[in-house]
Amino acid sequence: MRKHLPTLMVIILLSLPVSVGARSLVNVSLGFGATYSPQEDQAFDLGLQDPDNWLIGGEISARLAFVQAQAMVLPIECGEASGVLMLGMGSLSIPAIGSLVAVEVGGGVGVTYVPSSSDSSRSFYKLANGTQADASQKSFADAVLASPMYLQVGLGSELGPIGVKIRYLMESQATLGSVMADNAWWSVFALKKQSLSLALALKMF
Repeated sequence: MRKHLPTLMVIILLSLPVSVGARSLVNVSLGFGATYSPQEDQAFDLGLQDPDNWLIGGEISARLAFVQAQAMVLPIECGEASGVLMLGMGSLSIPAIGSLVAVEVGGGVGVTYVPSSSDSSRSFYKLANGTQADASQKSFADAVLASPMYLQVGLGSELGPIGVKIRYLMESQATLGSVMADNAWWSVFALKKQSLSLALALKMF
């Protein structure tokens, strides 16, 4: 019996969403949305009318039972250069009101990359401490370790093939590298900046 206990627990966990509501066990979707991201020195509710505080981006997400992974790409401005913020997040999607609404809680890492352009032949990563690292001298894996971590809390709803998600994103002062080096996971909760994201998604399968 003990040998079969892990398998039994996995089956129970995978069956949980089905028993709680009618949402599908697996969901892979593509989406787009708007993210409100005010400046650090600006009150959160005072920059809603500033178009520079709104970012339009795309995302892909995959969910198995209540475990979810997602990747978001947001175009941003880094001084006079244009770049992209790439967010990789892992979260739990826990049904709260049957299959209608789920609570999403998780975290991940955000990497800011600025490609070369007609104005500059240099491509670089913008790291957590505000410094720039030449992309030819720093690997993407090293950039991930030196980029800020993010926390997210949100609500998601699946209405047939259409998904609606609203998330509160919080940028941390900590990086994945600093958390691993100091073995101090609680440093992730030293928050630096907040954003609000609203997205629509279309279920692919």
